[in-house]
Amino acid sequence: MIVQSMDFARALQVYVVQGIGLFYLFMAYKILKRDKGNLNYILSSFFLSVGIGVIINMVYANLTIQPVVYLLHFITYYLFCFAMVFLLLFLALLLKTEKIITPKKQLIIIGTYGILLGGLWFIPGGITINESTDWKPVWNLPFFWYSIILCSVMVIIPTVILSIKVYQKIQHAPLRKKWLFFIVGISAYFFVYYGTSLSNTLNDPDFRILWSFLTLPTLITTYLVYYGLTQG
Repeated sequence: MIVQSMDFARALQVYVVQGIGLFYLFMAYKILKRDKGNLNYILSSFFLSVGIGVIINMVYANLTIQPVVYLLHFITYYLFCFAMVFLLLFLALLLKTEKIITPKKQLIIIGTYGILLGGLWFIPGGITINESTDWKPVWNLPFFWYSIILCSVMVIIPTVILSIKVYQKIQHAPLRKKWLFFIVGISAYFFVYYGTSLSNTLNDPDFRILWSFLTLPTLITTYLVYYGLTQG
């Protein structure tokens, strides 16, 4: 069988919660339409990476060709994680300017993170996704901890710190308020990252259902990230 049916929790997660991520593609377009400067290219790369990841996820969610599903799941997760480095670079450039964070340094940061993130592929038994798992991704602990430690240390913690520093530098009250929306937005994105990683590792049916509903409020954060960044 090439196409499968899916349970309610997975359908909710894939087509509703993550499906809203298609809006990221529209936001990437809006950002580039405003201005094609380096900052906007970096910012739009975040939205573009997530949007492409969402599309791939929706494509493979109904497939039952094991090698294809395995590869597409990995690419989806890779893009969701890889997208975060563009938020980090955007904030670093806001604070340090391109004279300090040169294009060469930007490429080094992106390349280093991308290569290290690719190390997930080589973890033995890192991902199991086949008929025995009902075509839901199940991760082992080495895969989980490698991802959590790498993403937290290299991008998530620095991004949170830099976003707070930007907030502290903003003097105009309305802009400070808008920047708080951005902080809430990225916090929700990181929340989804940690929760989804935990859900795939625990592989508990009840937790998967609970997590599907917990992520519903994150729908609004798609716009909060865009609103806070483009307006602030």
